[in-house]
Amino acid sequence: MAFASPLQLNETRDSRLGGFLKAAATSLTLAASVLALSACGTVNRVIGDGGDPAVVEGPVDPARTARPNVNPLGPEGPMATGGPRMGSGAGSGPLKVALLVPQSGRSRDQVALGNALFDAAQMALFDTGRSDITLIVKNTGAGGGSAANAAQQAINEGAEVILGPVFAEEVGAVRAVAAPLGVPVIAFSSDSSAAGGGAYLLSFPAEEEIRAVVNFAAGRGVGLFAVLAPQNAYGRRAANTFSRDVAAIGGAVVAEVTYPGSKDAMYPSVMQLDGKDFDGLFIPDGGSNLRDIATFVRFGPPPPPAPKPLTDEQIAAGVAPPPPPPPPVRAVLPEHILLGTGLWDEPASGASGGLARGVFAAPEPSARASFSNRFEGVYGYRPPRVASLGYDAMSLAATLSSDLPGQRFSASAITDPNGFTGVDGIFRFLPNGTIQRGLAIIEATGGGFSVIRPAPRTFQASGY
Repeated sequence: MAFASPLQLNETRDSRLGGFLKAAATSLTLAASVLALSACGTVNRVIGDGGDPAVVEGPVDPARTARPNVNPLGPEGPMATGGPRMGSGAGSGPLKVALLVPQSGRSRDQVALGNALFDAAQMALFDTGRSDITLIVKNTGAGGGSAANAAQQAINEGAEVILGPVFAEEVGAVRAVAAPLGVPVIAFSSDSSAAGGGAYLLSFPAEEEIRAVVNFAAGRGVGLFAVLAPQNAYGRRAANTFSRDVAAIGGAVVAEVTYPGSKDAMYPSVMQLDGKDFDGLFIPDGGSNLRDIATFVRFGPPPPPAPKPLTDEQIAAGVAPPPPPPPPVRAVLPEHILLGTGLWDEPASGASGGLARGVFAAPEPSARASFSNRFEGVYGYRPPRVASLGYDAMSLAATLSSDLPGQRFSASAITDPNGFTGVDGIFRFLPNGTIQRGLAIIEATGGGFSVIRPAPRTFQASGY
């Protein structure tokens, strides 16, 4: 794809992309393999059987609650920095693809996310080698109204498909504009309630990740669970999904506790699980809060500081010595299996001793690492976790655009049951607009992450 003139990038910063990618064009092996989207075939093997049940040796404790028989549900479902950077797009071909992202009117982190999605989409456009595509970028601003205006502008300029917006409250507004005109929306929200009616969610929904870890635990004979969730909307949604999936495998959630964001207030919440009889603990959180709460679970709270010794003056004055420190507070659940979501998927969590032996479901990290390294080489900053969605969305649009006009972005093409392969592995859209992904089971080791069950490479026709 020659971009001598058509790659209309943004001044000095974005002109660096063209120079870098031209120089690297002969070595784009990543784009030729994992990152280029292609239709997936089917495979005649069972996906998501949960593995062999664990064999527990030693005497049986008669005081322990009888464990239910559990059966996996079946196949498992499957930030950067920078200020506003207003871009109009890239390329100059007749086939128009719109990208709707925040470029102003939101927080600094949200604008930076929009920039990263834009950068990733430009990189994908170059990798496709397609000179007939124009990427139109529109700023969604601060809410649904401005996002709807952006969508209308893009459609007026000839966009046949819309990539984005990012936030759930914007998806409905954009769909209301696009659907009557037959323009599909490939949005980046992970809120499944925003899907449908011509909107498809290219994201990392917690529901898929939770289903996968519940199946994994069930396959190892774990049937009694507890939930330790943050006091926020994500925690509530994840806890409800987890309870529903546990019931579906024949297990039970015996305790559900929430905790505040303050580290000092976390340990009393953890102690509410003391004495409860269960084998698996679900913690749907991320970042420093996750590592703090997991440390309390595994090791108990940090000991209080040692009292200062008396000074000579205090001794002479007869001041009584300080009392000895209290005995250390024990850990509540040092041996239980910990289960999480994709929020665990960051290097600091893999290195956390409190999360050691905990598992979560996510795309395999190897291909994404290659993408992130290449992105950083092009743009000079490390991409946020979800930047790969911008790459995959642009690649998907290019793949679907090979069909005839009027057919290339049809619902049947978008919901191809064979799915597609992108940076984060295989994925496909269901008719209701939600996404299924092929997810790996990943273990935190205390020194990083280890893939203990690889992600499937194809969707089995009878298994999903």
